[in-house]
Amino acid sequence: MKLFPKLDLITSSSASMEAWAIPIFVCFFGFIFYIGRLQAKKRTEAMRAIAESLEMEFVAEKCDPNTLGLDGIDLFKKGRSRQVLNLIKGTFEDTNAFIFDYHYVTGGGKNSSHHSQTVIAYEICSKDGSQLPQFTCKPERFYHRFADMFGFEDIDFEQYPEFSKAYRLKGENEDSVRKIFNETVIRQLEAESEQRWNVDGSGELLVIHKNDRIIKPEDCPQFLLDCTTLLNAMTLS
Repeated sequence: MKLFPKLDLITSSSASMEAWAIPIFVCFFGFIFYIGRLQAKKRTEAMRAIAESLEMEFVAEKCDPNTLGLDGIDLFKKGRSRQVLNLIKGTFEDTNAFIFDYHYVTGGGKNSSHHSQTVIAYEICSKDGSQLPQFTCKPERFYHRFADMFGFEDIDFEQYPEFSKAYRLKGENEDSVRKIFNETVIRQLEAESEQRWNVDGSGELLVIHKNDRIIKPEDCPQFLLDCTTLLNAMTLS
């Protein structure tokens, strides 16, 4: 006679539950993967339609940002597993432009973070052949104050305190950077309070995005127009 029949019953029940749990988890994660693939395919087709409406070329295949000559921009130096997806390229208002989704990963293991955003990049061709100074303009965070304490101060504008409080602007040539960020540009950047802009420039490239924000396909034309308005307001020569 067994001394612990209930223990055997519990053990048997646990084994039975484990046998059922494995296929359930497999099916669950398989379903999640399927939904993700379906959503990605739907977005790709929607972005393809946007490209056609803008009379621009569409490339669905993933690529490294370096193949587009974007390696000089700060955004494309971050993290690993950098991928450009759903690339729209062509001419918009007489300027060569790229619109794409960009994904990269930071950290590792359980602490890894995935970052995705829709990005617009312009190839700037000035009449006099001059190039943009290297600069980054991004939302000001509380931890940037500690950087200021150690002498890593950004470029502030006394006449535009709200902009200087909202954004952290840094660049290699301060005079040139100040010239680019004229009053019209500053006012447009200030006006976006829901989610601040990120603007990076270097050489012949100007890149604009909103950090970790994927733009809906139907909103991409307006996003492109807003970014182009910002570009046209800049003093680039």
